[in-house]
Amino acid sequence: MISQFVNETTFERENEDSWTGKLNENWNIGDTPNGGYLLSVVLRAMQEQAGSENLLSANAHYLRPGSTHEEAKIDSILLRKGSSISTSSGSLTQNGKLSLQVLAAFGDLTAKRDSFEEIQKEPPQIPPPDACQKRSAENQGIKLPIQQRVDVRIAELEQDSERSDLYGWIKFCDSSPVDSLALALFSDAFPPSIFAKLGRVGWVPTVELTVQVRCIPVEGWIMGHFFTDDLQNGTMVETGCLWDSEGTLVAQSRQLALIKGLSEG
Repeated sequence: MISQFVNETTFERENEDSWTGKLNENWNIGDTPNGGYLLSVVLRAMQEQAGSENLLSANAHYLRPGSTHEEAKIDSILLRKGSSISTSSGSLTQNGKLSLQVLAAFGDLTAKRDSFEEIQKEPPQIPPPDACQKRSAENQGIKLPIQQRVDVRIAELEQDSERSDLYGWIKFCDSSPVDSLALALFSDAFPPSIFAKLGRVGWVPTVELTVQVRCIPVEGWIMGHFFTDDLQNGTMVETGCLWDSEGTLVAQSRQLALIKGLSEG
């Protein structure tokens, strides 16, 4: 059976370079599609065009919020088809206006190109998923249709005085496998880390998001650690890491986001 994630991020291909479809409301935060979901929709088309199995990296710039009420169009240009890495440029347009622009690299995450000793970040020690608080509309103060697709658990840990840290776990509600595109989604599917220190500060839309996929995870929950150590002039910079159930680092991310009061949303 096709997973909900694959089914709801796959658009109909119109020609070599274009796809059309409707964004699914089950990935919304409030009435707006989650930014990680929008990125995954564009990446799915880009991946198909590149003919590569795995996402290696993606850089996305968000120009406008997406909408589930209008047809969306994806355009992709294969910039270079290499022997090990292919690079593409993609975009999502609705109502004639550009919403998302993406540059991404695809390749083989299983290839062993050298024998160097590995260096990677160790996962933090946090309570297991069953001992963490389930993300909910009540504790975040907004409707969360995305809860029907991803199960997010937040660990209650003491805060560092220098920054705002958020720790937790995530998996698909239908327990479908996590591929490289899912890691891009998961990098933007937790609550904003600034909430851990300041509470619900309002709406935190992503301006720019960069994701690097490091490894395909084994089956099980994905652990996340996200932190904000730079908040100024109405914007924040958030850094994130994801580990699989065996403690292997599978993705890293960094994003610039606006912080807007509830009255500004």
